Amino acid sequence: MASEEASLRALESLMSEFFHDRTTNERKHEIEELLNNFAQQIGAWRHCFYFLSNTLNDYVMMYSLTVFENLINKMWLGVPSQDKMEIRSCLPKLLLTQHKSLPNFIRNKLCKVIVDIGRQDWPMFYHDFFTNTLQLIQSPSTTPLGLIMLKTTSEELACPREDLSIARKEELRKLLLDQVPTVLSLLTGILESIWDKHSVIAATPPPSPTSGDNGDLVSNLLQTPPSAKPLNQPVPVLDLESEYICSLALECLTHLFSWIPLSSSITPSLLTTIFHFARFGCDTRAKKMASVNGNSQNVAWTQERGHLGILAMSCINELMSKNCVPIEFEDYLLQLFQQTFYLLQKITRENKTHTVKSRLEELDER
Repeated sequence: MASEEASLRALESLMSEFFHDRTTNERKHEIEELLNNFAQQIGAWRHCFYFLSNTLNDYVMMYSLTVFENLINKMWLGVPSQDKMEIRSCLPKLLLTQHKSLPNFIRNKLCKVIVDIGRQDWPMFYHDFFTNTLQLIQSPSTTPLGLIMLKTTSEELACPREDLSIARKEELRKLLLDQVPTVLSLLTGILESIWDKHSVIAATPPPSPTSGDNGDLVSNLLQTPPSAKPLNQPVPVLDLESEYICSLALECLTHLFSWIPLSSSITPSLLTTIFHFARFGCDTRAKKMASVNGNSQNVAWTQERGHLGILAMSCINELMSKNCVPIEFEDYLLQLFQQTFYLLQKITRENKTHTVKSRLEELDER
C-alpha cells in the first residue's frame, strides 16, 4: 500500500509538471516516455485502478483511464481471463460509487471505457452489460448515469469503429436491436412521468390560437382526441434535475433515431411526448418574464428550457429525414401535422413582424 501511495504521488507530480507552462518540450518528451513505458507493463491496470480510486488529480485520472482504454482496445485478447473478470467487475463498481463526485469529462470517459469492454465481451463474457445499464436507468438515484451509459452504448456499438470484424459488428447491431422496444418504452416513460409530475392542469384551459375561427379547416385539424393531452396545456416548470434527465433522454432518442428501424419503433405516445417537449422552445411567456426581471439566473433558466425544445426538435428532424412509414401511417401523418402546425402558431403569434422574423431566423440558425 505504501509503495502504491508513493507511486501515486510521483505520478501526480509528473502530470502536474508535464502540463506546467514552464516545462520544456524536452522534459515533456521524457515524461511522456516514462508514462508510455509504465502503461506497457504487465499488470499496470492494477496500479491505475488504485490511482483512480485515490486521487483528485484530473490529469492522473485521465491518464489512468487511457491506460485502461488502450488495454481493452489494443491488448484485450492477451489479457488473462481472471484479470478481465476483475476489470469487468471493478470499473462499474467504481463508476457507481464515485460518479457524483467525478468531473463530468472523467465520468464520461469511464463510461466509455466500460462500454469498450461490452464492445469486446458482450454477451458471451459480459452477459449483464446491458442489463446493468437498464437497471441504472430504472433506479431514480442513478437515472442520469444510466442514460449517459445508454447514449454511449448507442454511439459506440451501433456504429463501431473499423477495428471490429463484420460479423462482430452485425452481432452487436442485432443485440442492440433486440433491446430497442425496451429502451424506447423506458425513455418514453421517463419523459411522460416528468411532464405529468410538473404539469398543472387548469380546470378551464386557455383558448387555443384558432379558437376564434370555429369553422376554419385548420381549427378542425387541430382538434385532438379527448384522450390526448391538450395542445394548449401550459408548459410545466421543471426543476434542474428533471431538466437534466429530460435532456439526456432526448439526446438518447436523437441518436437512437439515427440508426434504429423507425417504421416499426415509433409509437403515438412517444411522438406526442417529443412534441410536448418541443414546446419548450416556443415558450415566449417565459422569455418575456426573464427579460423583464433581468436576473441572470432567470435568463439561464430560460435558455435551458429552450435547449429542451431544441433537443426535441432534433428528434423530430431525425424522424422527418428518414423514410418512416409506421403501421398506422395516416394517424402518424395527422399527428405530425397537428403538432407541427401548433408549434408554428406558437412561434409566430407575436404581434410585431420583426419579432416573428427574428425568431424564425434564430430557429433556422439552430
